[in-house]
Parts: sequence; structure tokens; C-alpha cells
Amino acid sequence: MEFFIQQDYQDFKDDLLKLPHTQKMIAANEEISLTNQTYFIVSGRVVEILLLPDGEAHALVAYGPQTLFPPLFSASMPTKDELIFHFVQPSTLWCYDNTLLANYAEQHRTFAKQLNQSYLKHMNYYLNDISQLITSSGMQRLVTFLNYYLDEHHPSDNLIPIRQKNLARLIALNPTNMSRNIKKLKEASIVQVSGAGITVLNPEALKTYLD
Repeated sequence: MEFFIQQDYQDFKDDLLKLPHTQKMIAANEEISLTNQTYFIVSGRVVEILLLPDGEAHALVAYGPQTLFPPLFSASMPTKDELIFHFVQPSTLWCYDNTLLANYAEQHRTFAKQLNQSYLKHMNYYLNDISQLITSSGMQRLVTFLNYYLDEHHPSDNLIPIRQKNLARLIALNPTNMSRNIKKLKEASIVQVSGAGITVLNPEALKTYLD
């Protein structure tokens, strides 16, 4: 279960810097909606959230430094639902006009190839997300995400710097179920929770918790 896209445009950072753009500083917990712009994340993290007609909000994918969001080809995707982007960390963005990037891609094959690869990765994350929601329990999604984050990012002191409520959104758990599952992991001395995020105290026990 991979939720986090980052660094897929790190080889193009210098080229993107040369293209016309504006720079924005976004505070944590701010939100932006779909526009005719694409954003390069210099620093920070943002979660893509789908607002459903019944008022529920479901997080889809998280984006980190040196990636573009939303994927260029999905920005004009017609939908009855609404996508918003919620910043879970203070972030610095470079903002580009979609047409400018599309024209740039037509003239630069390597950049166009990366656009296609990133779009396919984005769609694959959507499909994985749907599959997990259909086939797994909330505890399975929580444990799988915690294990994934440790294996992928090797955080200092095993601290996953995502607050409980934001993680609940990311793995599509309501606050009550999230609290219940976190409580079980705390009672097993596997995690502890603080304002900085969730610390995994016993990674080996976490790996085998669902066995």
C-alpha cells in the first residue's frame, strides 16, 4: 500500500526553475482546489482529498518534495465530485500554468516521458487505494501504512510525522475507528502518539501484528 509520491521530478528541478512560475508559501492545514495550474513541491507535504456528494472526505494520495501535483493530465478531468489539496506541513510551491508545461513537454521528450510515468503511477495508486478499501480492515490499512512508511523512509527514532487525524484521512478511517485501532497498538506497546506524530516503539512486533 503506497500512498506517498515524491522525487519523481528531481531530475527536472533545474529546468522547472527556469520556466515562468510564481512561488507560494502555504501554511499547514490550508487547502487549495483544482485550477488551471500545476504545482511543484519544493518542500512540504500535501494530501489529495476527494469530497464525495454525501459530504464525506476521502484522502487519496500524499505528495512530497520534488513532485508535480496534480498529475498534469488529470487536472481537467470532469467529475461530479471535487478534489481539494490539504497541506499537512508548511510547504513551498512553484506554480505553473498547465498549458505552459504541456507545451514544454511537446518540445522535451524526457519531460513528456516523466509526465506519462507519473500519471500512470498516480492512477495505480488510485487503484491500489480502491482495492485496499474493498479487501482490508481499518487495522490492516493502519498497520500496512506504518510498516510501509518505516521501510520506505527510515525515519529518525521511528517517528512518522503525520498526526493521527491526518493519517486517518489518508487511510480512509473515521476518527472513532482510528482511535480504537491506535489504542490497541498502544496497549500492545507498539506505538506511542504525540503532537509530532506516531512513533513506532517496536517495529518487529508491528510487522507481525496481523499474523
